[in-house]
Amino acid sequence: MAESFLFSIAESLIAKLASHAFQEASRLVGLYDNLRDLTKTLSLVKAVLLDAQQKQEHNHQLREWLTQLKTVFSDAEDLLDEFECQTLRKKVVKAHGSTKDKQDPGVLSIEDVGVCF
Repeated sequence: MAESFLFSIAESLIAKLASHAFQEASRLVGLYDNLRDLTKTLSLVKAVLLDAQQKQEHNHQLREWLTQLKTVFSDAEDLLDEFECQTLRKKVVKAHGSTKDKQDPGVLSIEDVGVCF
Protein backbone atom coordinates (compact mmCIF):
# COMPACT_ATOMS: atom_id res chain seq x y z
CA MET A 1 0.00 0.00 0.00
CA ALA A 2 2.76 2.45 0.93
CA GLU A 3 4.59 1.63 -2.27
CA SER A 4 1.59 2.67 -4.41
CA PHE A 5 1.59 5.99 -2.55
CA LEU A 6 5.33 6.30 -3.17
CA PHE A 7 4.82 5.38 -6.81
CA SER A 8 2.28 8.22 -7.10
CA ILE A 9 4.67 10.69 -5.48
CA ALA A 10 7.48 9.54 -7.78
CA GLU A 11 5.26 10.10 -10.81
CA SER A 12 4.28 13.53 -9.50
CA LEU A 13 7.92 14.49 -8.94
CA ILE A 14 8.89 13.30 -12.42
CA ALA A 15 6.03 15.30 -13.94
CA LYS A 16 7.12 18.44 -12.08
CA LEU A 17 10.75 17.96 -13.09
CA ALA A 18 9.70 17.46 -16.71
CA SER A 19 7.55 20.59 -16.76
CA HIS A 20 8.60 23.48 -18.96
CA ALA A 21 8.93 25.79 -15.95
CA PHE A 22 11.40 23.50 -14.19
CA GLN A 23 13.33 22.83 -17.38
CA GLU A 24 13.65 26.57 -18.03
CA ALA A 25 14.51 27.46 -14.43
CA SER A 26 17.10 24.68 -14.17
CA ARG A 27 18.84 25.96 -17.29
CA LEU A 28 18.92 29.50 -15.88
CA VAL A 29 20.56 28.44 -12.63
CA GLY A 30 22.85 25.85 -14.22
CA LEU A 31 21.18 22.75 -12.81
CA TYR A 32 19.77 21.21 -15.98
CA ASP A 33 22.10 18.18 -15.97
CA ASN A 34 21.31 17.56 -12.30
CA LEU A 35 17.59 17.78 -13.05
CA ARG A 36 17.93 15.28 -15.89
CA ASP A 37 19.90 12.89 -13.66
CA LEU A 38 17.32 13.18 -10.89
CA THR A 39 14.53 12.38 -13.35
CA LYS A 40 16.39 9.24 -14.47
CA THR A 41 16.95 8.19 -10.87
CA LEU A 42 13.28 8.64 -10.02
CA SER A 43 12.34 6.48 -13.01
CA LEU A 44 14.60 3.73 -11.67
CA VAL A 45 13.08 4.09 -8.20
CA LYS A 46 9.62 3.63 -9.71
CA ALA A 47 10.74 0.29 -11.16
CA VAL A 48 12.12 -0.80 -7.78
CA LEU A 49 8.86 0.19 -6.10
CA LEU A 50 6.95 -2.14 -8.39
CA ASP A 51 9.16 -5.03 -7.23
CA ALA A 52 8.97 -3.92 -3.60
CA GLN A 53 5.20 -4.18 -3.61
CA GLN A 54 5.47 -7.95 -3.91
CA LYS A 55 8.36 -8.42 -1.48
CA GLN A 56 7.73 -6.09 1.45
CA GLU A 57 5.48 -8.43 3.45
CA HIS A 58 8.42 -10.73 4.19
CA ASN A 59 11.28 -8.25 4.27
CA HIS A 60 11.52 -5.90 7.25
CA GLN A 61 14.52 -4.03 5.81
CA LEU A 62 12.56 -3.31 2.67
CA ARG A 63 9.62 -2.07 4.70
CA GLU A 64 11.94 0.31 6.61
CA TRP A 65 13.51 1.49 3.34
CA LEU A 66 10.05 2.24 1.94
CA THR A 67 9.18 4.24 5.06
CA GLN A 68 12.37 6.29 4.73
CA LEU A 69 11.80 6.74 1.01
CA LYS A 70 8.32 8.09 1.71
CA THR A 71 9.87 10.80 3.90
CA VAL A 72 12.49 11.63 1.27
CA PHE A 73 9.87 11.85 -1.50
CA SER A 74 7.62 14.08 0.60
CA ASP A 75 10.54 16.39 1.37
CA ALA A 76 11.52 16.45 -2.32
CA GLU A 77 7.97 17.30 -3.31
CA ASP A 78 7.91 20.16 -0.79
CA LEU A 79 11.25 21.43 -2.11
CA LEU A 80 10.05 21.36 -5.73
CA ASP A 81 6.83 23.14 -4.76
CA GLU A 82 8.84 25.86 -3.03
CA PHE A 83 11.18 26.17 -6.01
CA GLU A 84 8.21 26.45 -8.37
CA CYS A 85 6.57 29.04 -6.13
CA GLN A 86 9.72 31.17 -5.93
CA THR A 87 10.19 30.98 -9.70
CA LEU A 88 6.62 32.13 -10.31
CA ARG A 89 6.93 34.90 -7.71
CA LYS A 90 10.09 36.20 -9.40
CA LYS A 91 8.33 36.21 -12.78
CA VAL A 92 5.42 38.21 -11.35
CA VAL A 93 7.72 40.71 -9.64
CA LYS A 94 9.77 41.06 -12.83
CA ALA A 95 6.66 41.60 -14.95
CA HIS A 96 4.69 43.83 -12.60
CA GLY A 97 7.15 45.11 -10.03
CA SER A 98 6.88 44.68 -6.31
CA THR A 99 3.39 44.83 -4.87
CA LYS A 100 4.50 45.94 -1.41
CA ASP A 101 4.12 49.65 -2.22
CA LYS A 102 0.72 49.14 -3.87
CA GLN A 103 -0.79 47.09 -1.07
CA ASP A 104 -3.31 48.26 1.51
CA PRO A 105 -1.31 48.56 4.76
CA GLY A 106 -4.03 46.72 6.68
CA VAL A 107 -3.74 43.59 4.52
CA LEU A 108 -1.03 40.98 4.99
CA SER A 109 0.87 39.92 1.90
CA ILE A 110 1.87 36.36 1.10
CA GLU A 111 5.45 37.30 1.97
CA ASP A 112 4.30 38.56 5.39
CA VAL A 113 2.53 35.33 6.16
CA GLY A 114 5.29 33.15 4.71
CA VAL A 115 2.93 31.02 2.66
CA CYS A 116 3.22 30.25 -1.00
CA PHE A 117 0.48 28.66 -3.07
